[in-house]
Amino acid sequence: MGSKLTNLLQLFRSVLPARNMEELEQRLLKAQENKNLAEMAKIYYDMGVFCMKNDDPNRARMYLSRCDSIYSSDDDVYDKVKKSVREDCSERLGELEELPLLTNEIPQQIEEQAEALNDLQIRLWGLMTMARLVQVGNRLSDLPGCEVLGDLDEAVDLILRSFREPISQADFQFLMDVCDQLYDLGDDEFGGQVEVPGADPFQVFDLDGLLVATEMNLYFDSHLRLLSQGPDSSPAETGMVACALLPDYYLRTCKEDLAGLPQIMQEVERIQADYAFVSSEVTWEEIAQRIAEYKELDILAS
Repeated sequence: MGSKLTNLLQLFRSVLPARNMEELEQRLLKAQENKNLAEMAKIYYDMGVFCMKNDDPNRARMYLSRCDSIYSSDDDVYDKVKKSVREDCSERLGELEELPLLTNEIPQQIEEQAEALNDLQIRLWGLMTMARLVQVGNRLSDLPGCEVLGDLDEAVDLILRSFREPISQADFQFLMDVCDQLYDLGDDEFGGQVEVPGADPFQVFDLDGLLVATEMNLYFDSHLRLLSQGPDSSPAETGMVACALLPDYYLRTCKEDLAGLPQIMQEVERIQADYAFVSSEVTWEEIAQRIAEYKELDILAS
């Protein structure tokens, strides 16, 4: 009788609205332990709503994006998450996209600056950002479902070389395989993490709710079309350029405002320095040297 009552009380508590973020975090840990993706999506939704009500739009966007990523990743999970939750999550994300948040304003500024660049310059600008994600990818590649991130090093070099000379069919197929695997990227548990010396662990979801993987996939897809069909087939886009900001990691692990974090400001400075670099008359050797240095940079420890 006692154990039945305990189970009923636990069930009752699980459906009550959380009184604070600590309760939600405890529920999330349990859902992760049970690998209950639908429950994780609902809890992330609740976290996002909680943050919106408490005037924290940056973290609201992070949690709602994670909810969206989970229920969009699998048809079964999608069906288990209530339609009202999915629709409200989408509406709230739309509202947050209209706010003057750093995560909205920097991509907008990048798009405006890109108007002064040609197609090759935009692609190189994005490739430099991808090079800065190589060390992050190497860390995450040990997690199930994330092995492809360990191929970024070789892929960046191949893409750079392909701007100057034809690559082999085997190399083209390698880039295509990386592109396909990035499309399917996802930690098997949506909760795996890797250690970062001197800093908080980095989670798969810290790739901005897998938006970074999506932008990398789009970059690869566009580049493959460029190689196979010519420059008019898929114009360069700027989505890749801001991907090394990794705001979700800092929102999850720090209490400070994003705009005041040294790591964020350092990445903004690199983005702007790269813009000036690709806008100038540089040689391929200088470009290759810059990308080689970025591939060795550990942005999580810098």
